Amino acid sequence: MQRRRFFRVALATTGLALTASLGTPALAADDFPTRPIRLIVPYGAGGVTDQVARALADAAGRELGQSIVVENKPGVSGTLGATQMATTEPDGYTLSMAPVVIFRLPHVQKMRYDPLKDLTYISMIADYNFAVAVKKDAKWQTMQELIADAKANKKGISYGTTGIYGSQHLTISELARVSQSNWTHVPYKGDAEAITALLSGSSDVAVLSNTLLPYVQGGQMRVLATLSEKRAADFPNAPTLKEIGYPVWSNSPFGIVGPANMKPAVVKRLDEAFRNALKDPKFLNVTRQYGMVSNYMNPEQYTAYAQKAFKSEGEIIARLAEAMKNQ
Repeated sequence: MQRRRFFRVALATTGLALTASLGTPALAADDFPTRPIRLIVPYGAGGVTDQVARALADAAGRELGQSIVVENKPGVSGTLGATQMATTEPDGYTLSMAPVVIFRLPHVQKMRYDPLKDLTYISMIADYNFAVAVKKDAKWQTMQELIADAKANKKGISYGTTGIYGSQHLTISELARVSQSNWTHVPYKGDAEAITALLSGSSDVAVLSNTLLPYVQGGQMRVLATLSEKRAADFPNAPTLKEIGYPVWSNSPFGIVGPANMKPAVVKRLDEAFRNALKDPKFLNVTRQYGMVSNYMNPEQYTAYAQKAFKSEGEIIARLAEAMKNQ
């Protein structure tokens, strides 16, 4: 009798222990987060991406009940966050902003991360908009006139951007290909330098984000076209390249990623927080200020996008490399 009672107690104790051990991971996921989260921003402090990231982190942190601390890591064209994710513990406490360049640079040089193997895609956030601007007294009144001149001018129209292989560079290269026109790329270190070059006459055109807006509003520049798929709210009179007959546009999104192999429950919790943060008035004010367009995607949609983007960016880079070789 005592022996039977011993076995019953032993089995009950074992069952409780097993239940507790099985329940612990779920409990941990339900409790996430229990400490502050780091968000790597792969650009310098004070820039557009940094300001957007801080507004997003503040709003998402309130949703999670924990602080999200922004850490700036500029360099290597905005890929240092993705590089860090490749060697980070997948516990959800270290994340990164992910610009579209993370899909592009691996086709140009050897990187220390694989965008399809080393990352968990959590939430797509928004798109940058870009515009083609000229000085107020430039001879071109329309984008069609500018392209016609680029066709006739073998030297090419010089255009300034914020760097080689950036979205602006690749989009104008695609325009040159489909329109059979000539363009000379002049990469600068940032928006301010490219704007100065345009206003001083060092370049014919500037292809930049909404940092152009104050100069357009002040009458120093005119926008001839935008590179987005739809007209930009800040430049409603400027057509898209598609509208004037060229099937070219730039989709330059950014989102939130983590290391590979994160727990689904943690990914879901983070995605919910970032999705809700997109409605925050402060965040919306910052994105409006810089002409960004909301482009939310959930983890499944963002992962599918990443696979397509990696392939398409490779094809564009290959065409650009061939064009540069033939110049």
